Amino acid sequence: MLKRFGHFVSLSEAETALLSELERDSRPVAAGDWLWHEGDPADTLLVLSEGWACSARYLPDGSRQLLEVFLPGDILGIFELVTGERRNDVSMLTDGQVSEYPYTRVFELFERSERLKTALFAIANQHQAMLAERLVSVARRNARERLAHFLCECRARLPGSMNDTATQSFLLPLSQQDLADALGMSTVHVSRTFTALACLGLVRRQHFHMVILDPRRLECMADFNGDYLACDHQALVRPPELIAGGP
Repeated sequence: MLKRFGHFVSLSEAETALLSELERDSRPVAAGDWLWHEGDPADTLLVLSEGWACSARYLPDGSRQLLEVFLPGDILGIFELVTGERRNDVSMLTDGQVSEYPYTRVFELFERSERLKTALFAIANQHQAMLAERLVSVARRNARERLAHFLCECRARLPGSMNDTATQSFLLPLSQQDLADALGMSTVHVSRTFTALACLGLVRRQHFHMVILDPRRLECMADFNGDYLACDHQALVRPPELIAGGP
């Protein structure tokens, strides 16, 4: 939690102490474990300290739409702070570690720090931006652009992404079916698209190991602009009423 909030705001000693009060021991989770199901009561935020997870919506015909992919450091359960009910199924893609933070304690924290409240709003806004980009991909991008954009986004979100050489090679623990359900493609189409990108000298994939051979060309193909993943530190230190458009 400290690291995630620290990415969006420069934490004061007092704010660090407030977040430290919430710190909980993490617990191990295994690949395939359900973190929650759609319709479950929601009363905690969950921080994914290690591992990958995903959220999905299952349809009456048995098909699935994969909505979000969560990476280490992501905070889950933000949107249910108001509704009190889980909106989608969430499960682990890999082994990992998670920590839970009761909503009641989170609300107490926000009463004591407007800036931390604003930081959580920024994190939620980032999630919304990623969902918007996914919608554009499924609706308007062709298969190569769709997959290229998804790979660029995953690479940009990984720890150390500011260093190009650190994230040219990374674990992408999604099966062909996971990728198909995320991108609105068939598994056969996903396989053919990976082959096409490999033939163009853009990527190399072996099982779950992904290597981006030419990041700039891949970003150009996807028309990828990672600004939606960044944060405006200056905006986050303004009073909330100014961010909301007040005087």
